[in-house]
Amino acid sequence: MLIPAAKAVTFNVVVLPADILKVCENYYCYPEVSEIIADDLVNYFNSTGKIKSPTVTEIRRTLSQNPNIKTAVKAAADKFNSRGNIDFPAMKQLARLFSANSVLLISNSVSVEDSTVKRSVWEILELSSGLNISYPYTMETDAVLLDTANDLVMWRGGYTKNLNSSDGSFTAQKASESYAKYAYIQSYSEDLLSNVIAQNVILRFFPKTVSPVLNKNTDIKPSGNFFRYESTNPAAKKLEDEEEPLEHEYGEMIYGL
Repeated sequence: MLIPAAKAVTFNVVVLPADILKVCENYYCYPEVSEIIADDLVNYFNSTGKIKSPTVTEIRRTLSQNPNIKTAVKAAADKFNSRGNIDFPAMKQLARLFSANSVLLISNSVSVEDSTVKRSVWEILELSSGLNISYPYTMETDAVLLDTANDLVMWRGGYTKNLNSSDGSFTAQKASESYAKYAYIQSYSEDLLSNVIAQNVILRFFPKTVSPVLNKNTDIKPSGNFFRYESTNPAAKKLEDEEEPLEHEYGEMIYGL
């Protein structure tokens, strides 16, 4: 008797950069950092065979064919970017378009010392280069995994990165210098940040398939780059309709699959 092989369990997760519908308004017009991270996460998930995710291009195209949902998703993304609040009904509509019950929201912004205003990385680079100013620029990335079937936050992680170079500046007077900043952000996402976020997400679906290993190396560098990478897990932000504290016990761990 032939016994059919067990079918591998996979989960559909929509990775949504909060800037997916943002129109380029800066001089450099590089992809927003949230989209860079989302692209790396999608590639990571689809390579594992455990999680399937549509590409950012597929999400954008599908939203363009569903104008009502597109409007709701844009409003939800703006709310998440500005206040960190979750619009569960809009995320549920988005997930259903891709036969999914989970959405991974990604936001990214830069905070300036002594200021409550948050801007995009490329907007900060344009301002600091054009006005010849320098502040302690900190890039903040927020990742939130949602169970859209039950309107729950499954996991949340926050990560920060100092953008200033060794001389304390973050400017680009030449095109080559701006592209170097872009390449750096790409490497930071691909070599470190997206791996940490992806492995935390996989842990939520497959808790027995990963072994947590505490990352004690504070000087993690990607191949071919000269910047120091630092990740921290800041205090949880309060979400709408949330009663219990968010989990952060794995925020500083890298997992081996």
